Amino acid sequence: MAQSMTEVSQHGDVILLEFNNPGMLNALDVVMGEEIVEILESVNAETTPVVVMTGKGRAYCAGGDIKRMARGEAGSDYMTRMNRLVKVIANHDAVIISAVNGLAYGGGFGLVLASDLAFAASDAKLAMVHGDIGLIPDMGAHFFLPRVTGMSYAKNLLWMGEPIDAQEAKRLGIVQQVCEPDELVSDTLDFAQRLSSRPREVLRLSKRLLLNLSTMSLNDVLEGEGQAQVSCFQTKDHQTRLSALLEKRRS
Repeated sequence: MAQSMTEVSQHGDVILLEFNNPGMLNALDVVMGEEIVEILESVNAETTPVVVMTGKGRAYCAGGDIKRMARGEAGSDYMTRMNRLVKVIANHDAVIISAVNGLAYGGGFGLVLASDLAFAASDAKLAMVHGDIGLIPDMGAHFFLPRVTGMSYAKNLLWMGEPIDAQEAKRLGIVQQVCEPDELVSDTLDFAQRLSSRPREVLRLSKRLLLNLSTMSLNDVLEGEGQAQVSCFQTKDHQTRLSALLEKRRS
């Protein structure tokens, strides 16, 4: 039986999903991509509202399946599978956080961008290296990156392919926190567990609104917020938290 390319562990209400092919720098081949999809599709956001993804060894993910490309096997089917992975991450009701250890190159950078949030080790490097082998950045990079950095910075990163370090990624808004390498996973899990205590319906509905923001007018956003808020008004979580706040003010 082939070795699994991923490992999963439960930490309270948070799942830690680790890419487990360190000898290949966790390169994103079809097998690993499908394993990630299968794991994420099994996650129920009502009971597990946050998923942390990271890599074993010295890389988060060093890019796509260049062996398949060299064999001439990377075509529309391969891209359909990779795009499905991005869609599952972006559309998942759970919050997906990347803990970027070491290299996040090519498709690995794409996974970071598709995630909702990202923490990075101080020695992390991120780069859109697709152009080095005559390819265009993919996995939603043209959608996600300009929304974070602005168009000018995005063009530079997409076209030049030069690595940026963790501090520059933080300055650009690609990652939210830089951690010591040996504290990256624990720091990310600590944040994830605090986030998991927030109202889960709020996280789910807000994530959906933000994903569609680039195609929405102000009226669309107001309508979407209104519908989401009506849904939140009716949740037990809202009623319980509101009662606790009112009780605290009365005491």
